[in-house]
Parts: sequence; C-alpha cells; structure tokens
Amino acid sequence: MQLIPPPGRYQGQHAIVIGASIGGLVAARILSAHFDRVTVFDRDMLPAGIENRRGVPQGRHGHGLLTSGLRGLKQLFPRLEKSLLDGGAIAGDVIGSARWYQHGHYKAKFPSGCEALLFSRPLLEVTLRRQVLELPNVRIVDNTRVLGVMASKDRVEGVRVQQAAERGVTYAADFVVDAGGRASRAPEWLQDLGYERPKEEEVFIGLGYTTRLFRRVPTDLGGDVAAIIAPKPPKEMRVGFALAMEGNRWIVTMGGWLGNHCPRDPEGYLEFSKGLATQDIYGLISRAEPLTDATSFAFPSNLRRRYDRLKRFPKGFLVTGDALCSFNPLYGQGMSVATLEALALRDCLESESSTDDVWRPFFKAASRVIDGPWMIASGGDFAFEGVTGSRPFANGAINWYLERVHKAASTNRRVCRAFFDVANLLATPPALFKPSIVARVAKECLLPSSARSKSRIDSEERRLAETH
Repeated sequence: MQLIPPPGRYQGQHAIVIGASIGGLVAARILSAHFDRVTVFDRDMLPAGIENRRGVPQGRHGHGLLTSGLRGLKQLFPRLEKSLLDGGAIAGDVIGSARWYQHGHYKAKFPSGCEALLFSRPLLEVTLRRQVLELPNVRIVDNTRVLGVMASKDRVEGVRVQQAAERGVTYAADFVVDAGGRASRAPEWLQDLGYERPKEEEVFIGLGYTTRLFRRVPTDLGGDVAAIIAPKPPKEMRVGFALAMEGNRWIVTMGGWLGNHCPRDPEGYLEFSKGLATQDIYGLISRAEPLTDATSFAFPSNLRRRYDRLKRFPKGFLVTGDALCSFNPLYGQGMSVATLEALALRDCLESESSTDDVWRPFFKAASRVIDGPWMIASGGDFAFEGVTGSRPFANGAINWYLERVHKAASTNRRVCRAFFDVANLLATPPALFKPSIVARVAKECLLPSSARSKSRIDSEERRLAETH
C-alpha cells in the first residue's frame, strides 16, 4: 500500500498535530497520506540526539513496546526495526527471552514467536522523529505551546500557538489532531466552543516507581534480556522489572500501588528490591555497576475520556493517544495503543471521502482498541485492596479466574501463549474464556502437581510422535 498518494487525492491542504509524542508522530505519518502538508507542534525543545526531554518525564523509566505495537510501527515505518537495531536495541522473544513472575508463579518459558525489541524511550522517539521528518510534506515545530483551537460554526479551522516569549499567533488548518497526552486541554476547548465535555472514567491507583541504570554483561540473569516481577494481590503491592537496553545497560524500575513506592537513595533502593516476590532483580543489582542516580515518577490513576459517547463534535478535529486514555504504565500499553489508534485512523480516512464526520467512526474504532487494554489495566488494578474508581463489570469474578490463568500459564504452554496474546493486544480478553482455554486452566489447577507434570510429558511425547 502506497502511504503517500499521488497529487490530487489529498483530503485537505494542511493538517496540524498537537504533540510530538509517539501518538503524535504516528498520527503525522497517517495524515501525511491525506493532506498536502502536516505540521507537528511540540512545547519542548526537541533534542537532536538520544536524550530525555522535559515533556516526557516517564521517558527516564522502563518502557515496553507490545508485539502488536511493534508490528504496527513496522507497517508504518518499514525501516524502523533495522534503525533501532543499528542503534543498539535488543531483539528477543516476549516469552522465551524473559523471566516472568506473576501472581506467585513463573510463566512457562519457550520460543513463542511473539517478537520483542528492547530499547530506551529516547531511542524510539528520536528514531521515529527522524523518519517522520524524512516525509517531504511533514515538519515538526518545537518550543511551541498550543494555546487553543480556532473554530467557526461547527468546524475547527486551526490553532493558536505561542513560540518562546512571543505573543500568540494563529495557524490555519483543515484538520487538527490533539495528541497532547494526558494533560490535553481538548475537554476545555470543547466546552468553550459550546460542546459537551467527554465523561471520564478513572481508577485511582496511587502508583509510584523509581528507576536506575546499571551496566549489563552477557551472563546477567542467565542470558535473559528481561525480568518482570509482579506481586500477588491483594496484599502484595511491589513490582519490579529489569529490561536490557542499548549501550550494554539495564534499566531497572521498581515501585508499587497505593504509596508502596521505591526510595531513591542507593541503600533504600537496594533494600526495596529484597521485598519483591522473588530475588531475581536483587541478585542482579546487588552485583551490577550503577551508572546513574535514581529518579522517580508518580502516576495517580488510569484515566479514560469517553469521546466515543459524544453526540456532537466539531468537524476537522480529533483526539488520540493518552489524551483519549492514559493507562497504568506498568502494563506497557500506551505506545502500542497509540499505534493501533493510528492504524484505525488510517482505515477511517481511507473509507471516508471527506474528513467532516470522520470523528464518529474514529472514536468508535479507537474505543474498540482501548476496551481490551482498559479491561486489563483497570481490572487488574482492582485486584489490589484500596484501589477505587470506575470498576469494570464482573471484575471480581474475572480476577478470580485470571489468578487461575496465571497458575495454569506456569505449566501449560497453550494457556501461557493465550495469556501473552491478550497482554500484547494480539487478541481480546474474551480469548482467555474460550472453552479450550478454560478446560486447560481447570485441568492445570485441579490436578496435583505430579499429575500435571506427567500429563504434560505425555502430551509432549504424543506431539513429538505425531511430527515424526
């Protein structure tokens, strides 16, 4: 599929994207196929190299790109994977290259085909930004704050911006996409234009975590490229993960829910790691050479804005990424969801002859993208005592079942793969409730451990016999 169509097929002359986040960059990539030119505004002074920036404080912490997000980005940027690998990113298998400890069990470990890339957030951002800037009709303007949108009747017609200390100036546009993140002012802008604000769903989790970088050597963690240690609800609330990244480094992030936060001083940081459910990370960082001081980040709540339920919305305007839904970052969903939303935007623009009413199908499609990860993040958070907010339907029963899925996934590869397909947004949560998966979960949880081992060995022997 040719992303930039021949002249004469554009749906407008100028599109504006608010925010050069991951969501903003992938939105610009899509819009470049439908508008003569695209301008991306960001309030930060964007670094030319691989550096953290003020507007992305979470960029200093561990990030995960789910398999679905990686595959989506590779669709939009065919050279992205090679560029990341050239920059030092580490390739791996989501299941086979990592050790996962969740709900009191290590996950089964085997080559799964769920590809993974591990890297720092700045490496991904600068690589994406460079490839977006290679598009002939896209430019990125940094150090520019968007003050508001301009509108006439029922249409957004541009934005008003402030650059450095100058007074506000206006930029006309046929289409504006707000990818300004969780702090998006779109609800206020809608209200000022006489539209209803979107209703919000919020789950208060009081999350906080602390990160430090360490020197990595090939023998660390027995050669694994990641260790993820999650607590067993409802009492345990500490989480930790160590992820390999470019430059022969580990990025190690630890923290927890409802004030169970990790200290920043070296002694407190190391002591916190002893309190994780297993000693994998403590064993790693107690021997590894620290490369940086620790830095902390707080995340108060999952937040979803229900633009999909609005009856009226201005033409020529959309909201995407964290401005639509901001997830608990420990589930690693944000960048992948933003990418899947961009693919949904592509489909909507390709099926509409005009952008006037594209907001209706886009917000519905984006809602379908969000439903699964929202159920995973908000539903999973409600397993911890003290979490409050918009509780998903039948959450208690679902979490009861998922606890048994975690147990079964420690021994049954089929259940394990089904779990990771859902976690990586390759399948929706109902996939875990298929009769074949429920039967395996029941079998693994009801049989004594010796019988489970024998059943698994017999099953493997039958499979090997059938393949020879």
